[in-house]
Amino acid sequence: MKLAGLKSVDGAHEESIWAAAWVPAADHRPAALLLTGALDETVRLWAPDDLASAAASPSRGHALGVVSLAAHPAGAVAAAVSLDSYVRVFDVDSGSSVATLEAPPSEVWGIQFHPKVGDGVMILPPTPPSLLCDSHSEVA
Repeated sequence: MKLAGLKSVDGAHEESIWAAAWVPAADHRPAALLLTGALDETVRLWAPDDLASAAASPSRGHALGVVSLAAHPAGAVAAAVSLDSYVRVFDVDSGSSVATLEAPPSEVWGIQFHPKVGDGVMILPPTPPSLLCDSHSEVA
């Protein structure tokens, strides 16, 4: 495996980046994208071959910094965890909110989508881990 050099982007966020996640390619988007979340309360989407500019304007919706990100394996939606005690699920391409979940203060510091379960399922790993499902999903 060959590793590429690290790149730095000045002004990527107004505050420190605390979270990053890869968004898989989708039918309408042939390349993977990079999500970054920061203490400036925003999530940005980046095309890895063009880090000079964000793929879209920053996604807003949190009142405190973003500490964790995850993308659904299908690449259509992603979720952001914030110090404001909310988990925001959003459409990757438009940045619009799909759902907002409230968590107990300081309980959620990470998030990931289950790789083998249908749309809308996330594992939130506080102690003990929680499994959230929408009404249309089946857990195997």
